[in-house]
Amino acid sequence: MRRYYFPIFHNGETQADDVGELFRSAELAVQYGARVARDIASDPDCDRDAGTVVIVVDASGAEIARHRV
Repeated sequence: MRRYYFPIFHNGETQADDVGELFRSAELAVQYGARVARDIASDPDCDRDAGTVVIVVDASGAEIARHRV
């Protein structure tokens, strides 16, 4: 298991994820990031013009995916 982080870029600012989640593979972490983006987008109060992006980062700090909301 490896730890992955999911900071969220919203309205020009990044909301850090200091805790992260454990996954068996990068593919599972990328899928989780997509699900987080879908969950945010499904919120009726979601501002579609805010440029919100869920970023998937591995334990070494490398960005492995981005999911637009």
